[in-house]
Amino acid sequence: MISSVLTLRRQSETSFSKESGQYDLVVGAKGSPLQLVLSSIYQLDIPTGNIPYSRYLALKKDRRISMAIPVGLGDNYHGFRIIGTEPSLFDLTDRGDINKKLFSFREGRSFQQDLEAVIGADVARQSGLKIGDSFVGTHGLVSTAGSSQHTDFPYRVVGILNSSGMSTDRGIYVSLSSVWRIHEKEAEIHAKLAGIDPVKGLSENREVTAVLLRLKAVGMRLWMTQEIQKRTESMAAIPVNELHRLFVRILEPVQNALLGIACLVVLVSALTIVATFYQAAERRRADLAIMRALGAHRREILALVLTEALILTVLGIGFGMLLGHGGLYAANQSLRNLWGVSIHPYELDRSELYSLSIIAVGGIIAGLLPAILAYRREPTDDLSKS
Repeated sequence: MISSVLTLRRQSETSFSKESGQYDLVVGAKGSPLQLVLSSIYQLDIPTGNIPYSRYLALKKDRRISMAIPVGLGDNYHGFRIIGTEPSLFDLTDRGDINKKLFSFREGRSFQQDLEAVIGADVARQSGLKIGDSFVGTHGLVSTAGSSQHTDFPYRVVGILNSSGMSTDRGIYVSLSSVWRIHEKEAEIHAKLAGIDPVKGLSENREVTAVLLRLKAVGMRLWMTQEIQKRTESMAAIPVNELHRLFVRILEPVQNALLGIACLVVLVSALTIVATFYQAAERRRADLAIMRALGAHRREILALVLTEALILTVLGIGFGMLLGHGGLYAANQSLRNLWGVSIHPYELDRSELYSLSIIAVGGIIAGLLPAILAYRREPTDDLSKS
């Protein structure tokens, strides 16, 4: 339990932080900032709404912004979200290494025209889609029975991304104009009902779900957040701050509770070792007395019992690590599908090594009591009783 809890906490924080650190701000409709971040970056929540496409164009022209990436949501394919965006998304470099692109293609290329799609590594693996294959999207962000399919507008796969360990592995990327084009019929109906010229209504009322921003100076995050909040109908959220609140308020208390349970399990195990070795020492009193009579020193008897405790503890730690990390390996794909968390289940860090070292010391201490009792016994008393 300790191995799995510590590994899951470390890897989840690393995975979420890696992706949230790629963007300085997320701009979207007013609502919950955390919901905006989770839906726009991690594909884990429902969007707070839409904002005008003109808001994206204004942000793109802002001299304080180095890159603006639009995000348009609304459809899915077998539960994988179809994301309208621009090809510039694939030009992003990793914040940790500016010489490395954040996304790379395993096969094919970026989309260049409407109804072309680039799919993530998980989408390709689970759906079986390949370069040149066609598929149709389903209305809505999740796959539900009875949802309408856009059969008149099939997408064609032109690119497959390498696995990045981020939410992009579970995304299907198309042009924004593809998303708008597919929903033209529905938009035309609403425009006619509202008494608006359909063609004019479509061009004036285009929207995006969110805009991902990189700033020229990171120190402007708070300033721009307040400015957007006060001067526009939109909202800006700082991904790093929202993820920190998520961990502090929700995930960390749960993980600490699990860690506390794991510590109680270790304590019970230590007490079990004490009882087990004490009973074993009682059953072998005659054997130990014979060893003493044959010339074994008290220190040798003490070392024998302590060695047994150490062997049992080391075996327990090894078996526990195998179960903990092996369980995370088996659950890795489920975690990626549910939360977008990609973990490396066999990586060790200092906190886990320290914890396992404390457990090893605890096991030795647990074997100390029966070892001391065996050390203090006189061989003549045990032989006479036997």
